[in-house]
Amino acid sequence: MKVTNFEDLRGDDTYIYYRRTYSAIAVLEFLNKQAKVKVTFTIEVGPLGNKDIYVDYPNGIDFDYPLLPVTKALKEFILIKDNEGSLPT
Repeated sequence: MKVTNFEDLRGDDTYIYYRRTYSAIAVLEFLNKQAKVKVTFTIEVGPLGNKDIYVDYPNGIDFDYPLLPVTKALKEFILIKDNEGSLPT
């Protein structure tokens, strides 16, 4: 299971400076298949600089893979992209 890219990535306006919200279409690759899943995620920076990432899926999501590994891979991919500075502000 691997996250390859984000399509249509955009940041949503928030009024809390330590919380950033995004919506995107995640391109997932598993078992020689690709799937596109609409996701929203939030990155919240704690008082000590730690980053908590929350991933939400729309109702009725349907793909043939367990949800827990997908969520874990998405969180890792989001953290890498955030540390690179490639997420919109």
